[in-house]
Amino acid sequence: MRMSVYKAGIKAGFWSDIDKAGASDMMNYLFPRSGQMAYYNLILEFMRKEHNMFSGGVYSLFKMPVQAEKEVLDYLKKENIDRTFLADDEDDYLKSMDTIVTNHGLLPVNIGMFSPNEIDPILRLCASHYRYSFQNNVKSFPFFD
Repeated sequence: MRMSVYKAGIKAGFWSDIDKAGASDMMNYLFPRSGQMAYYNLILEFMRKEHNMFSGGVYSLFKMPVQAEKEVLDYLKKENIDRTFLADDEDDYLKSMDTIVTNHGLLPVNIGMFSPNEIDPILRLCASHYRYSFQNNVKSFPFFD
């Protein structure tokens, strides 16, 4: 979801593409064994800053509670997932996840409390709000309590 939102936001003109500046190649050069993870973390930091400009320091798709972040990173390290695979077609992925009817707005949207047990509905709500944002050129990014 994170990579899809990042790539879809680039297409929509919401933020710049750090890969055009050579970020992925640089991370692979600096960290030959863990360049993919370094690049992923670079994108996370970039997206946290972008989101913080609009919604402050609240939890979001790019800044989850520490335990959730640890689990995601542990999974990615263990599975050795190629970041390019994570978002082959960001528009199709977000569209497939946008299955929950919700109210959209013009400002950042509180989608409730983050709960690891409810991750699927949370991601579907995020997809719905991000798709709306990108299609309507509004910064109504979702955030958690």
